[in-house]
Amino acid sequence: MSSSALGQQIELNLSSQASVYAPGESFLVDLSLENPAGETVRGLQHAVAWDSGSLQLLSVDLPGSLNGSPDPEILVWNAPEPAGSGGDQGCASWWDGSGQEAFSMGLILSESLSATSTPIAQLEFRVVGNAPNGLIQLSTPDPDLTCGWIGSIVTDQNGVILPTLPGTLDFEISDVLRPTELVCGEVAETVFLTWQEPVDYSQVQIRRDGLLIAEISGGLGFFEDADALIGTERSYSLRGILAGVTSPDVSCEVSIDGDLETPTGLSCTQNANTVLLTWENPLPYEQVDVLRQGNLIATLSSLENSFVDSGPIPGITLDYVLRCSLAGTTADSEPCEIFLPIPDVLFIRGDIDSDGELNLVDPVTLLQYLFVFGDMPCASAADFNDDASLDLSDAVNLLAFLFTGGAEPAAPFPLAGLDPTPDSLGCDTGCPDVTCGAGFPGDECASAVTVTLGDNNFDTSLMTDSADPYDDSGCESTFLGQMYADIWFDFTVPATGNATFSLCSDEVVFDSDMVIYSGSCGQLVQQACNGDGVDAQGDPCPLLTSRINDFAVSEGDHFFIRVGGFDSLSQSELGPGVLTITID
Repeated sequence: MSSSALGQQIELNLSSQASVYAPGESFLVDLSLENPAGETVRGLQHAVAWDSGSLQLLSVDLPGSLNGSPDPEILVWNAPEPAGSGGDQGCASWWDGSGQEAFSMGLILSESLSATSTPIAQLEFRVVGNAPNGLIQLSTPDPDLTCGWIGSIVTDQNGVILPTLPGTLDFEISDVLRPTELVCGEVAETVFLTWQEPVDYSQVQIRRDGLLIAEISGGLGFFEDADALIGTERSYSLRGILAGVTSPDVSCEVSIDGDLETPTGLSCTQNANTVLLTWENPLPYEQVDVLRQGNLIATLSSLENSFVDSGPIPGITLDYVLRCSLAGTTADSEPCEIFLPIPDVLFIRGDIDSDGELNLVDPVTLLQYLFVFGDMPCASAADFNDDASLDLSDAVNLLAFLFTGGAEPAAPFPLAGLDPTPDSLGCDTGCPDVTCGAGFPGDECASAVTVTLGDNNFDTSLMTDSADPYDDSGCESTFLGQMYADIWFDFTVPATGNATFSLCSDEVVFDSDMVIYSGSCGQLVQQACNGDGVDAQGDPCPLLTSRINDFAVSEGDHFFIRVGGFDSLSQSELGPGVLTITID
């Protein structure tokens, strides 16, 4: 927005991008010299004043450094701190931090100019946090001969004063929250606007290219503009009105080409054994189809902007597309691709049938697979020398190990583990734990149970004590105990934020300990711990259970979560429970 004195040869104009600002918000004001008659200008003095109860000047960009501005021969200026040095000279009341404050500038240019519009300065303001709602104005201070201020002056190359009138800038301060999530899109010469309303507006004003085109009731969150012309670009802005006070603007732009706008920002993220799709809907589609490899796997409404593919195909690059429909038009979004590796499973090298024993059945199973098309329960286990292929040498080496003292299989052996050199062989039937059947899922790090966001049920009744090291570094005052009958969980972070890992409920029936590690099994790095936790209100968790919160995570991070009982004396610190994981 701008306000200038019209009809004069020289105008000192003030302008900003919006006309409503919120407390705490920063914004820029441009000061320019408007010279429609092309007068020759060599010098000027000017000041811009404001109410310090509503605004604070943060910084100033001056002639010579401001893009497009003229080079000064002499430049003298001042402003209150932090933008200027302030002080007690000149019009010191402008720098004292109370009442009316001002930015002042005296300038002689290195060369005369006659351009019709010239940038002179750019001022960055912040609306103070306790500024009241209402109108505010930037203007030139009244003349004050006690400090030598006679008003704004512009001179020509001979020092002759040119007729000049400084401009003012009016805008509004409002603590009403602006609309959020404004999205605009178009199809068939109609622009669709959707948004969210954080408060109960009585009305919503809609502007197109700065002009008010509609004022609708609050709560609708939707508007159609049928006056869209192919080949043009339109800018839309919204303001909410609450109790007669107008909110700051929120805006969007759209190019009118007649084509159906498709969902934007489509992303694919692996979440355990599923794929999470997220996107933004710029239009209220009648239908959104989710396609994988060109095949329909789900049909959604326009109210949905996420989808979980619970049956993705591992080992290939998955191609997802959203096909949307509106007003008889259909269009596909940009694709999203993700490769899901064949899932890591526990296996013992050589134990092809994953029964926990290496015996004659294993090489026979491999030979049948190689030569008579038999079943292959675990190809990775059959790859005796870990060269990522199955051939006769694997069976011969396994027979030699079993019966003639040949070399032992490559890792993992003799306990189950993950493939140290992942390949495409895979394992359809893996081991549930490091003993391949002698223990229980989650009993050791290598057999950690996969968990996701939300509630994850568990039971430690059959777990044994793990030997992996831990200590109370970082949780010294929470009474971390012995990690009795501990269970291990495997968690891959689906989104960046601050995570909470909570046992803090009466669904956990024992005094618990919790430790979080990064790294891999055998090379664990402790990241956090807790013995006796507190809930979100700071009250002790029931039954001395544990809770770790404000744990910073990034999408794709991988952690092991270890949960056990406080001590083993009573042998009662075990049983069922629920681990709840959230990310804010």
